[in-house]
Amino acid sequence: MRRKSSRVRLAKIGKYQILEKIGTGGQGKVYKGLDRNTGQFVAIKMIPVEAAEDREQGLRFAQECQVTKKLDHPHILRVLDFGMEGQKPFLVMEFVDGENLMQRLTRDGKIPPAEAVRLLSQVGHALNWTHQRQLIHRDIKPANILITKNGDAKLTDFGIAKNLEGEFQLTQPCSWLGTPSFMSPEQFEDAKRADALCDLYSLAATLYMTITGVIPFRGRSASALAAIYKKKLANDIVPPRQLVPETSERVNAAILQGMRADRRERHASMAAFLEALLGEESAAAAANAINARADSSAPQAPASGKERRILKRYPCGQSAACQPMERVVPWVGKVVNISQTGLCVELPRRFEPGAILQIALPAKDTERNVIVRVMWVKRQAEKLWQMGCQYDYPLYDFEVDGFRVTKRRGDKSGERPRPRKSSASIPRPRQQVAGNAR
Repeated sequence: MRRKSSRVRLAKIGKYQILEKIGTGGQGKVYKGLDRNTGQFVAIKMIPVEAAEDREQGLRFAQECQVTKKLDHPHILRVLDFGMEGQKPFLVMEFVDGENLMQRLTRDGKIPPAEAVRLLSQVGHALNWTHQRQLIHRDIKPANILITKNGDAKLTDFGIAKNLEGEFQLTQPCSWLGTPSFMSPEQFEDAKRADALCDLYSLAATLYMTITGVIPFRGRSASALAAIYKKKLANDIVPPRQLVPETSERVNAAILQGMRADRRERHASMAAFLEALLGEESAAAAANAINARADSSAPQAPASGKERRILKRYPCGQSAACQPMERVVPWVGKVVNISQTGLCVELPRRFEPGAILQIALPAKDTERNVIVRVMWVKRQAEKLWQMGCQYDYPLYDFEVDGFRVTKRRGDKSGERPRPRKSSASIPRPRQQVAGNAR
């Protein structure tokens, strides 16, 4: 089955030439593009302006950008760039000239067990690597696994990923995120409970479908969702070996254990699942080879504690648009200095420690958005405050270099910044704006 594509009117975005639409993801449309500087083909994911203006969807897109930019693993789709073109947020990824696993299953029905285990174990190693870095995917399914032309698997779509150490509370209690057919019972009940064992369940369910061609716990209506949940709790599923006799006993047992409703009956970790699936020696050899490739190419950033405190800070002086998530018009301020883990911003508006802001930093060709949490506040003058902010994920040193500027003659960066005017808001007297600052 050939992948459907369509021409689009949009000619370019930033330094990228838009060539054709190649798909639609959970948060927006995906286009094939060309980097006009390097001649490299890329995949560009864009969300509609109206979706970007929605607080939760905008935050999730920003989270996907920040999360995936830090993931450098052979079996995770690599993110190259992200930013804003006017009001259009975009994410630039490596272009995979292949298909996703769901497309292949739609075409072929199912995949031989040995090939299915090879592909899904690659995804398992990628997940084990992210779990070690306190990151949970929460939406493992065939549509989120790409297969390259050389037959390797790449995991994609981290839009609802959860950072166990620093999540910005995008998921409300008693809500569920993910895809019901592949979701663990506890994630079905409440996405806030999602952890590594939920990803394990979803991967086992995906392997089940890959081998059998049967979607586990299928259904879409409200009544069907209730039935799905009951079947999950009862472990009511036909063993894969019963549907595909050539499935080995080892693989059959690993899948069924990985999909147990009782978390205590599943494997203790993704690594344990891979050992049960492949055998201890094979799993260890594959993990060592894959992780060596991943870690050798990944820039290292200090994690926390003393290392974080001694990071060098660079003067910046650039103006930046800062806004809380509920405000449409940003407050324009100045970035005093910037480092790999955070920045200091000066604003005519005070935000309390713990507040979450979106800051648009000017870059060469476009704006770069970062999501930060305010850590400390210091009053500088009447109606002027400095605030120390921390990123959810550290930047690399070359990213920080892109925001460092040398002060030019006639630079007025020392002047007090004023809020940016926008036709989308009603102008307010200066006294009224000042009255909102605490």
